[in-house]
Amino acid sequence: MRLIAILSFAVLFSSPVRAAVTLSQSSGKIYYLKAGTTVWAQIAAGHMLLPGDRVRADSGAKATVVFDDASRIEIGSNASFTLQGARPEETTVQFSIGRLRAWVSKRVGQRFTVKTPTAVCSVRGTEFAVEVNPAGNTRVEMFEGMLAVADNRGNEVLLKDGQQLDVTGKGLGAVEGQGAAPSGADARREAAKREVGLDMSKEEVQAAAALEAKAAIYEQGKAIIDVNGRRVRIEEYIVRSRPDEFKLVVLNSRVDRFDYFYYRGTFNKALPDDISVALRQLPGCVGAACDYYLTGYDTGRSNTQDRMQETAGGGHMVDVNNNLVAGDRVEAAFDPGTDQFVQLSVPNPGGVGNQSFYQTLFNSNILTFNGVQHGGWTASGAAPAACVAPLCYAPGSALASYASNTTTHITNFAGATATTLKYEPVCGPPNCTYKESGVMHEVFYAESADGKTWEKYDNYIISDEGKVATMSDFANINTGTEYKKTLLNWNYQTIVTASEFGGRKIDLAVEPKIFIQSGLIP
Repeated sequence: MRLIAILSFAVLFSSPVRAAVTLSQSSGKIYYLKAGTTVWAQIAAGHMLLPGDRVRADSGAKATVVFDDASRIEIGSNASFTLQGARPEETTVQFSIGRLRAWVSKRVGQRFTVKTPTAVCSVRGTEFAVEVNPAGNTRVEMFEGMLAVADNRGNEVLLKDGQQLDVTGKGLGAVEGQGAAPSGADARREAAKREVGLDMSKEEVQAAAALEAKAAIYEQGKAIIDVNGRRVRIEEYIVRSRPDEFKLVVLNSRVDRFDYFYYRGTFNKALPDDISVALRQLPGCVGAACDYYLTGYDTGRSNTQDRMQETAGGGHMVDVNNNLVAGDRVEAAFDPGTDQFVQLSVPNPGGVGNQSFYQTLFNSNILTFNGVQHGGWTASGAAPAACVAPLCYAPGSALASYASNTTTHITNFAGATATTLKYEPVCGPPNCTYKESGVMHEVFYAESADGKTWEKYDNYIISDEGKVATMSDFANINTGTEYKKTLLNWNYQTIVTASEFGGRKIDLAVEPKIFIQSGLIP
């Protein structure tokens, strides 16, 4: 199974893009030391700063430095900092001594970091102050938003409105202020907020993402126009969240909305240093069981108000071409050895004596929308507690089209009970499953027998300008290399609506480069 069923080329040795940094206001004497020089010079408002430049304020002086996204910092008497980096996606300030106050614009994809001799403050959208004494000890004050603060030993804490913290060479001190020092279950909940998950505000997601993305193995981001003509900033990263686990996070920011997605997969054993070795095996393996396979996963989508969640457990390898379930069979697969899609020898549709193909099947699966169960199965012989008529269908019942795959999977488990909506057969729009002729636009629609509970997925493949791909754009592709090269010109957008969303939607666009880099698209 490919995670995306669907950039222009990079110019080598190109100059890095720099963000504008300007001394906008000053009083008293402000000096700077140009990168690569040894002589300090006095400067005034309007002076442009470049990466590597150092700035200090004389006794009684103060200055305001403004960045191109309207973020700004203020320094006071005897303060000093170095502008380490200034790019559209990341700004880094090395603050040496004195007091600094920062106002950081809320923009997905922009990281703002203040480093001191003992602390690292990472933020996306907040107001905070940092004070460094002559010994290098740091005092951090949080005014509005969320701020990740780390010490030199790798420990981190998340500061919220009205909280303060001291950081010394010995590490992080105790958090002070409102809501500080949680314990027990509260402490566990606070720790969970360091990871992107469901039931989080936009600010909480962005703050958690700032922490997680520090450890990113792969990271991508760009701005595109979506299928509805809206500008959307996409940010994506993959982390090794635990030795046997990886996590993919996608953030979408538009002017008036914020949507996000995460997928956390747990493998049968610890992942290799190059996790792409394991991720490439997710679609399945020809001839023998995969060395790495998922034993469970948890995935969620949200617009910070509505949520869609799916969890699965009990993952195990099954030769789906010889398990006596005709609907499970795989007749074509991608072969990394030849870099081609190959036909498998499957002469017996019933599933005996065919060329082996191993995939992961799961003992349990639950799909919910705002906590209401729409689908899934268990291997216990009993329906999940949330399963009530008319949402329950027995294994082997006549589920149509898309849901037939669910039926064939659950019949591998004795006594399993299916809980799923019925997917409508191919028909015409709007509320059914269909493909729009000639273009890469598919709709999947499912509803309960009484029509009161339903879900709908609008899936598009689009260019950076929002153009929907045509079938001819993907014609005559015979190798994996050609396929991936073509994919880099396109993006995937899916719009999810459901009976529980009250007319709202979860609208997510992703770009495929990170999938190709990581091996998720082999």
